[in-house]
Amino acid sequence: MILSQSRGLESKGLVSQNPFDLYQNKILFDVVRDGEKVGSHEATFSGSKDDFWVTTRFELEIKVLFIRVYAFKYFSKANWKNGVLSEISVIVDDDGEPFSLKGRKETGEFLIESPKKKFKTPLPLFPTNHWNANVINEKVVLNTLTGELNRVDIIARGLETLQSGHGEIKSQRYSYTGDLDTEVWYDQKGRWVGMEFKGKDGSIITYVCQQCLASKD
Repeated sequence: MILSQSRGLESKGLVSQNPFDLYQNKILFDVVRDGEKVGSHEATFSGSKDDFWVTTRFELEIKVLFIRVYAFKYFSKANWKNGVLSEISVIVDDDGEPFSLKGRKETGEFLIESPKKKFKTPLPLFPTNHWNANVINEKVVLNTLTGELNRVDIIARGLETLQSGHGEIKSQRYSYTGDLDTEVWYDQKGRWVGMEFKGKDGSIITYVCQQCLASKD
């Protein structure tokens, strides 16, 4: 339900990049397909506010008549120092098809290596892990599923109310357009609270927040 149209978080400039203030030490989503839970997405944070690690695990399994027909596993670990991505590694198992990615900061640029290619790109760089709402100001993101740089326009669509394990959350909806087609929601403090995209088979995959707010909220 759209409550109002708004320019969203970008009208406030940069939001906090300290995950411990935003989430404490963990984000957890149920992954839902056509109304049925099929997986989970978890991000955990460790370290200090100026030098921290984000560890992400995503698992999805689709069954038909109790027989597994598709499975997907994703693991990444990223280091952020003073608000800038410093290092990242990714391992993907897409129903038996492997993919891996490594990247690190080198003298003001970011070196990306995958089985397909090796290249450098300017910083700052935001991977498609979504926890950091400052990505909404970017025109290029690192797609951690492909190792490619994706050109995007991230458009604020309006304030909406999401259902979650915390109850109702008022949040700003953003549409990724261009090389990506994804809907992402952030609350007014810049916390990632929802996501929606199409699966390979055209089904709608929805992220439902179970733990994405600091306990004080």
